[in-house]
Amino acid sequence: MSVANTYAQSYARTQTAIFVADKMRNLMKTLVLDAGLNPTALMDAWSKWLYDAARKLMETGHLTNLIIEFYQPGSAEACGRWDFPIRYDGADIDDMWVDVDYFRQSFAKAPRPPAGCSYRVLLQHAPGAPSVGLATVQLMGLGSLAAREAGTVIATPDIMASATYYK
Repeated sequence: MSVANTYAQSYARTQTAIFVADKMRNLMKTLVLDAGLNPTALMDAWSKWLYDAARKLMETGHLTNLIIEFYQPGSAEACGRWDFPIRYDGADIDDMWVDVDYFRQSFAKAPRPPAGCSYRVLLQHAPGAPSVGLATVQLMGLGSLAAREAGTVIATPDIMASATYYK
């Protein structure tokens, strides 16, 4: 690979990581609002650490999943959860797109978190990921919740994000 190809590939990954990170923030905000919750905690976390960590891990190809867990304070089990698995195989995609309408249609299939619940966003990464200041945190239990694939919600020539909800 020549120097020009290396630069073009690095630049493209940086641009798609920025695009996907921005769109993930918007999708998660839509999800939190649909649940009837205040998105302030999400937006604060996004501006303080979440955006930089997600973007950097996508740039290196190490981010594997963004997760938003809904839970009742004091509980060890999630009362709702959405996963956004990240793949690096969008080579057949010619442009960058987000399917917000399809994502919103998935809301009707997923249970709404109960009133008074809280939420948190977690990042999972592959082994060998660069340090981005994340602490190790255990996922909450799922109890009887089962995963349901919702399909691809963000696509770029380099990075793909799908959605999975738990019902």
